[in-house]
Amino acid sequence: MTGNLHTFLRGSKDAALALAARTFVNTRFTRIGQMTELSVDTKKRTIRVRLELKGEDEPIDIHVKKYSLERRTTRATLTIVDAVASRKWMTEAMKEFVIGQRFAIPQRAVAILKLLT
Repeated sequence: MTGNLHTFLRGSKDAALALAARTFVNTRFTRIGQMTELSVDTKKRTIRVRLELKGEDEPIDIHVKKYSLERRTTRATLTIVDAVASRKWMTEAMKEFVIGQRFAIPQRAVAILKLLT
């Protein structure tokens, strides 16, 4: 029974985190398009995203196969370890500019970081 409760709570946390992140992204990038789906699995450290971008006829799906988070006393970083997209050009762009790079997490979002671990 305890395992089922833990799974339920993790699923609820993942869903709440995804909703908050999707809302944040969509309010900041409305000129580019919108994120229509986002799911986070904090146990497996994976993320799935569906984007509907202006100028694209079909949605773009991104699967972050693995991410890592690093917290220090004054800062936090996110590293995308492995990811692929439904468009070859996007997968190649992520290899060039995203995968393996450390991205600083804004200080005001560090509290949310605890949900990802």
